[in-house]
Amino acid sequence: MRTRFGAILQATTILGLIGSASAGWAQSATSAASSSQANAETSNGALGEIVVTAQRRSQNLQNVPIAISAFSAADLTTKQIQSTSDIPRLVPNMVGATNVGIGSANSYFIRGLGNTESIATFDPAVGTYVDDIYISRQNANNFAFFDVDRIETLRGPQGTLFGRNTTGGAINVILKKPSDTLGGYVEGSYGRYDNWRGRASIDLPVSEKVLTKFSIFGNRSDGYVRNLTTGERNNGDKSYGVRAAVRLLPADGVSWDVSADYIRGNQVNVPAIERDGKLYSRTGLSSKTASFVGLVAGDKANYPLQNITKSAALSSNLQFGLGDATISLITGYRDLRQAYATDIFDGRYPTGGFALTNKGRFKQFSQEVKANGKLFDDQLEYVVGAYYIHEKNRTDFADIFTLDAGTFGIPLVLADRILNNKTSAPAIYAQVDYKPTDKLTLTVGARYTREKKTVGVTPNANPALAGVPYGTADIIAFGVPTTLRTKLLTPRFAIEYKADRDLMFFASATRGFRSGGWNARALSGESFQPFGAEKVWSYETGFRSELLDRTLRLNATAFYTDVKGFQVPLGFIDSTGAINFVTQNGSNFRNYGLEAEAVLVPVDGLSLFANLGLQRAKYYNPDVTIRAQQASCRAGDIASCGQGIVAPDGSLAQTERTPKLSLAFGGSYDAKVGDFLLTPSANATYQSRNTVGTAANPADFVDGEWLVNASLFLRPASRGWKIGIECANCFNNLFVATNFPPQFSFYNMPMTWRVTAGINF
Repeated sequence: MRTRFGAILQATTILGLIGSASAGWAQSATSAASSSQANAETSNGALGEIVVTAQRRSQNLQNVPIAISAFSAADLTTKQIQSTSDIPRLVPNMVGATNVGIGSANSYFIRGLGNTESIATFDPAVGTYVDDIYISRQNANNFAFFDVDRIETLRGPQGTLFGRNTTGGAINVILKKPSDTLGGYVEGSYGRYDNWRGRASIDLPVSEKVLTKFSIFGNRSDGYVRNLTTGERNNGDKSYGVRAAVRLLPADGVSWDVSADYIRGNQVNVPAIERDGKLYSRTGLSSKTASFVGLVAGDKANYPLQNITKSAALSSNLQFGLGDATISLITGYRDLRQAYATDIFDGRYPTGGFALTNKGRFKQFSQEVKANGKLFDDQLEYVVGAYYIHEKNRTDFADIFTLDAGTFGIPLVLADRILNNKTSAPAIYAQVDYKPTDKLTLTVGARYTREKKTVGVTPNANPALAGVPYGTADIIAFGVPTTLRTKLLTPRFAIEYKADRDLMFFASATRGFRSGGWNARALSGESFQPFGAEKVWSYETGFRSELLDRTLRLNATAFYTDVKGFQVPLGFIDSTGAINFVTQNGSNFRNYGLEAEAVLVPVDGLSLFANLGLQRAKYYNPDVTIRAQQASCRAGDIASCGQGIVAPDGSLAQTERTPKLSLAFGGSYDAKVGDFLLTPSANATYQSRNTVGTAANPADFVDGEWLVNASLFLRPASRGWKIGIECANCFNNLFVATNFPPQFSFYNMPMTWRVTAGINF
């Protein structure tokens, strides 16, 4: 095994050195016209500079000792990145899938670290940020974009500079700032599954000191899964969003960016079966009929099949100079309301198979004070700050399991309760980059976090409840703490050596953690068990290079990740066939591998990219409960086999969503046709065989799969308008993106096509 892995590593490294690998280039964070500027920089056959803010200040990517994949606004078009769910296919060693039941939630895994649970007592391993504002709740991290400047995906723990500690990485979406020039765009498209999409944005400068931007998007789709029971189409999307942004420039060196946005969506994700390249569901839940009247308490009894999210956000970033430093005051507020009823067991009765109905409200406030500056003739550069976040969440939810009696179903209400939980997490952080010579940079940073979480449960009055209601008092009676505290220092050390203008080597060691929580989906107070923080050390080394007169950018990173207290959300099937949800720190986790990214501009107008990810992950040192389960399985207790992280043969299972090989490549070409530009583009992605379940059951494995996207656009050389046609998953390759026990499959999106027209003004 080691020999084969080494051979693959050697072969793919050689391929990378002759011109494979990368995830695009980003634009300047400070230029309102960065899109056109970036295109101009690459039109003469040389690559332009990539400016990123991965270390909370503007830097050339080639000088940053962090594994980053960056996408510009132009990349969003050529690589068909329409929403956050499209990002993982173009990032090495990153896997993404829409959560079971609700299409508004994405499960991201980077280097094997991720989370498939969206309830409010869990935190994601991969954080999502919009303009430096953290999105706490994973249940609404799948969204379409407003007017985007760039997207940065950071791989590895973010334990120093970003708002919340994460073990896997971070996705940072940076939106365009209002421009001082009147202008904008309008774009519309129509595609398969009666999919209508529209986007528009306009910059309206009021004066030299007051700039404004207004943006809007809308999306409507009938759905790609046909329901054999109700005749409806499932897994569609009906969403829209509006945003207003103001940039105030009251004095030299002072800027104040304020924005507000509102996004409403309805995205369900039910399981399906595949027949002859088409997807079908059988759930009896209907989008037109209330599902649980008389069964559960409160408004959620009247919900049909739906997943309605309403997200409102406010953000403020005031920056001003103070001597040689720049001070940033960053404030964010988010209010998310969610109302869903969904079926994760695809039952054919009006109450589904295993239905979840939920009414939630999730509020968060964050405040950050950050200072950037340089000292000692720019020999020392620093970032220091303080951060505070407070969350307050309320979730009214119920679980309904329907017994199949042949000609009719018998719905059993397993639980009906209200969950209240809060989080407060103040932190201070600092990072210093010291340059003893022009070629050498030494980095030391650290973050200290004090986190407090509280939880409480109130049972709903429900005479239909099949089980025993439980509340906070019952939880306490079983010895379960209702308050969790974490105090942790997460340091970072790095060294970089710039051999010359176009070549930099680096090495780093970073610590991070993911918060603990509670098994809030428990059906009893006894099962409402806590789990601890997931703690990680990540070690990286690599290089950043620009070759062939700066027509080839080639970057590579080797990593080793060691996780203690690895969090695994698990589903155990009991004797009735119902699922018992539990998350535990049952084992440690280890992963190592290589990531390579490059972009090549061999001639004017032609841009080629490719990226490569290799990894080998495993569980190790399981705790006593896992070892006991393994022993029971090997002794012949079938119920202990193929559950949790124990494989059917009693061994530790293969780690979830960690394909040994991930690959992406493609390109675009601006061909001059008279006074017009004709731009074909295409990209292909591949992930090797991997498992989408925790227990490595045979049905959980997905063979090596390819996805191919392509587009063709025509526009005048002046770029005033454009028309084009696109296809995603062009060869209609269907495979299981998530497999929920016992073997209910959630598929990827089938082939879609779209015709698009737009105009810039």
